[in-house]
Amino acid sequence: MKTLILAIALMNISWSLGAETDPKQGENKYTADVAKFATTPAPAPGGVLLIGSSIFRKWVNFASDLAPLPIINRAFGGSQTKDQLFFFEQIVPTSHANLVVWYCGSNDINAHKKPDAILKNTKEWINQTRAALPHARIVLVSVIRAPQKRKDGYLAQVDEVNKGLRSLTADSPDLAYVDVNPVLENSAGESLIECFVEDKLHLTLEGYRRITSVLHPVLEKNWKQP
Repeated sequence: MKTLILAIALMNISWSLGAETDPKQGENKYTADVAKFATTPAPAPGGVLLIGSSIFRKWVNFASDLAPLPIINRAFGGSQTKDQLFFFEQIVPTSHANLVVWYCGSNDINAHKKPDAILKNTKEWINQTRAALPHARIVLVSVIRAPQKRKDGYLAQVDEVNKGLRSLTADSPDLAYVDVNPVLENSAGESLIECFVEDKLHLTLEGYRRITSVLHPVLEKNWKQP
């Protein structure tokens, strides 16, 4: 009996220690995807870094759409804000970027994460970016109010996250917010179907053309050529 009690006590201690362990020491299902970034040519200092989830990862024409800005795309599909924190050291400091463009939070919402938790992680990511790239500016892109979000009843959460992203940029000269939703919706606030692929979440070429029209001018305004 004493042996059993001792074993349970040791297990509890182990679990407690495990809970306090730095998560960056563990594994993540996106480890292989992120490792690929290290195999690509090192970016020139002072470029523009796209970071986040599949809206950016699936943007096949990002380089030409955002030309002549020197764009680096290190987004990986399916990622949540916690994943961006997990892989921060592998992605952000090594980019040597002067402008970092964030699109993340959509997958958090699909995973039933609360807006407050999403914004907390985003704030932490901003703080880490400021420390790693002190001369860089940051552009936060709104979570898209995709038809999938409407169908699954997530629009209220999307709007709350976007409201929080906008508020983060208030009185912060190194931060900017871009709401891409108006160009993806009609005057009634309904999604333009030609902007979305079959899954009703990701964008068509027309969708990317439209977000480029509002994002490109903001990036040009905020990018500081080294």
